[in-house]
Amino acid sequence: MKLTDGSVVTYYWYRFVDQPSFQQYNWSKAKKEKLQAFVEQIHAKWPIDRDYMAPPTMGELVELDPALLVTPPKGMEVGYVPIVTKQGIE
Repeated sequence: MKLTDGSVVTYYWYRFVDQPSFQQYNWSKAKKEKLQAFVEQIHAKWPIDRDYMAPPTMGELVELDPALLVTPPKGMEVGYVPIVTKQGIE
């Protein structure tokens, strides 16, 4: 995907517990299954148009590049996350 700064981001979809940053941990299969089930419940039951934290009382919120808001492929709507693996200039 191309960002507003002109750079190109490459990303892949991973099951939450299979994302690369978690591979450094020696978690048991049971612990991974429990965490994955928790994340799947969040994805299934928490709508994206609701506030889950109180708004800040000071400072300003940042703006996100709209290209960073991605839609999961069919079948990966629950329990999967996009992980950026590369960013560079075309």
